[in-house]
Amino acid sequence: MPKQNVLTVQVNYQYGANVFLPYSVGLLQAYAETLPEVRENFRFLEPIYLREIPAEVVRNTKSPAVACFSSYIWNWEYNKALARLLKLAFPECLIVFGGTQVPTRSENFFEEHPYVDVLVHQEGEFVFADILREFSGSARPDFTKIGGLSIRVDGHRAIKTATARRIEDLSKVPSPYLSGVFDFILGRGYLLNATQETNRGCPYSCTFCDW
Repeated sequence: MPKQNVLTVQVNYQYGANVFLPYSVGLLQAYAETLPEVRENFRFLEPIYLREIPAEVVRNTKSPAVACFSSYIWNWEYNKALARLLKLAFPECLIVFGGTQVPTRSENFFEEHPYVDVLVHQEGEFVFADILREFSGSARPDFTKIGGLSIRVDGHRAIKTATARRIEDLSKVPSPYLSGVFDFILGRGYLLNATQETNRGCPYSCTFCDW
């Protein structure tokens, strides 16, 4: 059986030759590819990290089975526009949104954004890998058994699953730099801006922040 394509999207702004590496989706790929069932069933396409014209991105994308978007305030509108076009071109593609811009309350989200299938709340490394495993292991995947999600059902109704546990041991998540996820960009003449994650999680519980 041929491998299914996974597209990851984390777009930022480019300033001259300065380009931001898509660290968050790099983490998703780096962890997922440690799992044999993911490596055997999926192929990660080159991530979308430049603010290219959405229609051109769709035209150049090879039959994605899953598309994952890391969403922040600076790329939220872009992500929605690209996801909408991807769903039109590839109706069977599973569209997954994660990142800090994803709303905690999702009651009306899928009614307003019917092209999105799954929302990931908070951390995504373990959760996204579980989504891929469930997606490849069943003709009718049941994402309700995966914590940390909101799922579109019956057209636009939302089902929210149990809260996922935070990752307590970050050493279980490989570095996308050391695992070669970003090797594709080397030699392209960019000045690369790299994120270094020194901590994760916060002892406080402010409602306006998610760290």
